[in-house]
Amino acid sequence: MKKLLVIFLLLLALAVLLAAVGILVSRGGATLPGEKILTLTLDRPVHDYLEAPSFSWIRRGSPQSLADVWVGLARARDDPQVLGLSVYLRNARFGFGKAQELRSLLESFRESDKFVKCFLETAGEGTNGTMAYFLVSACDHITLAPLGDVNLVGLFSDAYFLRGTLEKLKIETDFSHVGQYKSAAEQFTDIAHSPAAKEALSSVLDDLFDQIVTTIAEDRELEVEAVRNLIDRAPLTADEALQEGLVDSLGYPDEYEAGLSELSSEEPRLVPLSDYAPPSRPLTGSRVAVVFAQGTIVRGSNGTDPWSQQRYAGSESLGAILRELAEDPDVSAVVLRVDSPGGSALASDLMLREVIRLAERKPVVVSMSDVAASGGYYIASKATGIVAEPATITGSIGVIGGKFVLRRFQEDLLGITHDTLARGANADFFSTLDHFSPEQAELYERLMRRIYDVFVGHVADGREMTREAVDAVAQGRIWTGRQALDLGLVDQLGGLDVALDLARREAGLEAGEATAIDFYPRPPSLMDFFSQSLEPFLGRPTAESLLLRSLPSAPMPLEVPPELLESLVDFD
Repeated sequence: MKKLLVIFLLLLALAVLLAAVGILVSRGGATLPGEKILTLTLDRPVHDYLEAPSFSWIRRGSPQSLADVWVGLARARDDPQVLGLSVYLRNARFGFGKAQELRSLLESFRESDKFVKCFLETAGEGTNGTMAYFLVSACDHITLAPLGDVNLVGLFSDAYFLRGTLEKLKIETDFSHVGQYKSAAEQFTDIAHSPAAKEALSSVLDDLFDQIVTTIAEDRELEVEAVRNLIDRAPLTADEALQEGLVDSLGYPDEYEAGLSELSSEEPRLVPLSDYAPPSRPLTGSRVAVVFAQGTIVRGSNGTDPWSQQRYAGSESLGAILRELAEDPDVSAVVLRVDSPGGSALASDLMLREVIRLAERKPVVVSMSDVAASGGYYIASKATGIVAEPATITGSIGVIGGKFVLRRFQEDLLGITHDTLARGANADFFSTLDHFSPEQAELYERLMRRIYDVFVGHVADGREMTREAVDAVAQGRIWTGRQALDLGLVDQLGGLDVALDLARREAGLEAGEATAIDFYPRPPSLMDFFSQSLEPFLGRPTAESLLLRSLPSAPMPLEVPPELLESLVDFD
C-alpha cells in the first residue's frame, strides 16, 4: 500500500510539473501589450475566498472567488489597455448577498469608463432564474441565447419538516430554544412553520422581493409596477424578454463575441479574468488585512467536508490569524469577512474574544456576505464597525439546542437492547436513549438562557444599545441587511469596498493613500495542498459521523435553520 502511494505521488508531481510548464507558456498571452477585453465565466458555486496554493498556475481554470474577482477588477479599472468586461453567466449558484457584491463590482468597473456586457444562455433552465437575471441586470448590455428563457418568477421558499418521518422511525425529540423566532428545531418537531417563524420569514421575503423589483426597474429603466407584472407573467421566452426590455439583443455565443471584436479599431484579445496580469503596483507600508470566516462555526481548525463540501470556520484557525495580525505593526486595520449561519456557541465566543482583543489595538470592521447570523452575528457584535449587503441574512440572536431520543428506534426497529450503569444524578444528561428528566430539562433551559443573556449583552455593549432594545430585535429573529441597518444592528450597507473604506478611515489613513490588501488565511503550501487533496481517499468519515454532523446535538448551537438558507441563499 505504501509503495503504491509513493508511485501515485511521483506521478502526480510529474503531471503537475508538465502542466505548470504548459500553463506558464500559455499565460504569456495575458501579459502581451495591446487592447484586452476581460472575461468572467460564472458556471459553478462562488465562494468569498478560496484558499488555493500560492502557485497561481494551479488555479487556472478553477472556480474564481469573490476575492479573485475583486482584486482583478479593482486593478483593471486603471489599466488603459482593458476596454471592458464580458460576463458569461451559465448558473447563478450563490446567494443574494454575493449577487449584490458582484453587482457592485460590475457597477464600479463601469464607472471607470469601461463597458460590461453579459451573455446569458438562459435565466434558469427548468428552474428559478430570478437570481441570474438579478445579477446580469447590472450589465450595460445583455445578450440572451435565442432559445433561452427569462424565468424571473420571484421568490419561492419551501421548508421541509421531518416530524412525520421521525414518528415513523420511532425517533423522539427533546429540544428547547430561547427566543420566540428561533425556529431551527421546528424542522424536526413540527409539520409546518410556527406563526412566529412564518412572520419572520415573510418579512425577509417581502424585503428581498422589494429589493429585486426596484433594482431591476432602475437598471432596465422600467416602472416598478411593470417589473412586478413581468414577474407575474414569467417565465418569459427570449422574444418576450427582448420585447419587454429585459434584454438588449438575442444571439449565439459566436455572434456575441463577434460583436465584442467590433468594439475596437484593432482586434482586442479576450483574456480570462483569472489569467489577467495587471500592471504591478508600488509597495506601500500601509496594509489592511481581509480575514475570511466561511461556513459553520466549530471549535478547532478550518476545514471542508470532503463529501458534502460544507465549510467549517474553526475558532483555533481564526484566533491564530487575528493574534498574528494584532502583533503585525504594518497592518493598520482588519476587515473580517463573515459568511456563516452560526454554529457552536462556545466556538463563537472564543472567536469573539479574539475580535475584541484585536479591536483594542487596531480597527476591526466586519463585512457580511450572504449570511452572518446567529454565531455569525455573535462574532461581529463587538467589531469597530459592521457593513452588510442589503440582502444579507443576519440577526438570529437566539439559542437552540436539544437531542434526539433514540431508545424506541433502536429497540423496536433495530432490535438493539441496552443495559446501562451510571454514577451521578445527571450522568445520562447527554444520552440519546431517554428524554431529559424534569430536573434536567430545567437545568438545560437555564444553560441556554445563560448563553442568550451573554449574547444579548455582547450586542448591547458592541452596538451601544440597551439590553431591552437588543432583546426587542433579538428573540432569534432573522433580518435582511437593510432591515438590520434600521434596527441599529449594522452601520452601513455595502460590500467589501465599503468595509475597506471604513477600515481605512478608522485607522486614520488618507482617502487617496495607497494601501496593500492582504487576504487570510494564507494559501497552504504545495505539500499541504496535495495532502488535503488526498484526504478524501485516505480517510473518509464514517456513516455514523456523517449522521451526527447533520443533526443538532446537545451542546447549544447558534445557527440559522438550514432549510431557510436553502430557500434564501441558493435558488438554482
